[in-house]
Amino acid sequence: MQQPIISFLLVAMMLIPELTFGQSQQQQQQLLNPTQGEYNVIKTKNSEQFVFPYSSSNSDRKHPFVYTFDTPKVTNWILTIQNNMSYSEMQNAKTIVKLQEPTQSDKFIEIAMFGDASKKFWVAVNTRESGYIRVYEQDNDGWSRDEPVIVAHANNQGLTITNGKRIIIDRLSINDFSLASIAVYGKEDAESAVNTYKGDISFNVIYGSPADSPLYYFPLATMVCIGGLVAGLLVFKKRKTSSEEQTQHQ
Repeated sequence: MQQPIISFLLVAMMLIPELTFGQSQQQQQQLLNPTQGEYNVIKTKNSEQFVFPYSSSNSDRKHPFVYTFDTPKVTNWILTIQNNMSYSEMQNAKTIVKLQEPTQSDKFIEIAMFGDASKKFWVAVNTRESGYIRVYEQDNDGWSRDEPVIVAHANNQGLTITNGKRIIIDRLSINDFSLASIAVYGKEDAESAVNTYKGDISFNVIYGSPADSPLYYFPLATMVCIGGLVAGLLVFKKRKTSSEEQTQHQ
């Protein structure tokens, strides 16, 4: 099970960004494609960071809050999403994050994060060949505010996603993906109730060639370490239980 993950880590290694997130003050929903300065964007050679306010989740499906990259992030990239928004106390309060290819493409990756009551979570992929398919869905406790959601794509390795707790999609083939823009909304229509009332949602994308740096895949490497620790604890508990049973039998 660990071999595909380790292979993906080796291919995707690049660099670790060393800049902190900026805090956006832009609150106007009608500005669908604001300039970079309105998000307090921070850029390096191989990374780009920005923050959406909570009002982005109160945009509707037809008028999402959109950030468009100057140049699409091709093939090798890792996106970290930190959701720090507070949700309204209603069953359908949610945030939809839509990762989009350039406008001429029908392909997109959709991530849904529901409010505090259920923490429902899903991932869907839309392609011209297969249409819209939910490739992962969890009705309860599906994501965590304490840990970021990580979406990664690498050459010949496909799509890998963590939900802040574990890897939920490992090396899913989607025939490459060029990340051109990120759209956020939560309402089905303009008249729907508000989803969120405070906080923000942060985005950090790292991109480039695997040859650029030996330090890149820190986020998923951390997840693998956590997974290894949990597995070790389970093995230890199993051995301890078995030893106690043998002692009682004697």
